[in-house]
Amino acid sequence: MEFHGFTTGLAIIAGGILAAICLVGLVRRTFHTEILQQAHDITGNLLSVVGTLYAVLLGLIVVDSLVHFEEAVDVVQKESNALADIFLLAGRLPAAPRERVQETCKAYAHKVVEDEWPQMARARASQEARRLAFELVKSLDGFEPATESEKAVFPMLLEQMRELWDYRRERIGTAQFGVPAVEWFVLIVGGAVTVLFAGLFRTQSVGLQRFLTALAALLIGLNLYLVSLFGYPFAGELTVSSRPFQVDIMIFEGRHDGGPLQEHESPAP
Repeated sequence: MEFHGFTTGLAIIAGGILAAICLVGLVRRTFHTEILQQAHDITGNLLSVVGTLYAVLLGLIVVDSLVHFEEAVDVVQKESNALADIFLLAGRLPAAPRERVQETCKAYAHKVVEDEWPQMARARASQEARRLAFELVKSLDGFEPATESEKAVFPMLLEQMRELWDYRRERIGTAQFGVPAVEWFVLIVGGAVTVLFAGLFRTQSVGLQRFLTALAALLIGLNLYLVSLFGYPFAGELTVSSRPFQVDIMIFEGRHDGGPLQEHESPAP
């Protein structure tokens, strides 16, 4: 499922309320008042069971989506930290490998912010950013540390490069796989069944019944909107920020005391 922010949320909520109102009218046309009144007790008991099961399921999925979003924020921060550590540790290397590593760090950070971040909203990854990450990991091939300082820094650099690659793969995987389709199927079918049971109760006022059923659909729709909002961390309105990589770019360019970059501000080349 591709998430489009507020548009998707509005469609989920408005579509659910409209379907619930139509459902009330369909139920009142299909079943006579006497039948609904006779089935009032069993309908209420089944609604308690179905509603409880669906509430538990929906709550668990909402919490899982929130945890998924928080993990995406955490992995972005860890990847940017690893990139900054690589750049700073490379300052202790000889001129040639130092320049190679630091220039690759700069190019990778710019490519992630300017090219890959917009692509992740469409569940894609930048092949150029991937190439630069691989180039960074391979940038010290053939380098042999000579001094004690280089011998101390070299394994630390290798470890940070390994972590950068691992965090990058985790970030891309998070962007490409949101809420599984089977979860959406269960949530939508479960919500429809719950609203159906709510619409089976018979009241003298059709308007009141429609209003109460619409409220139930509204509550379910809001929770489904939360799932779609948190389940796709790099798409929609509430997205994981690229600010950690923007801060890296500021560090690489020596702008340590500069103000923070705006979310949609392009870093200086």
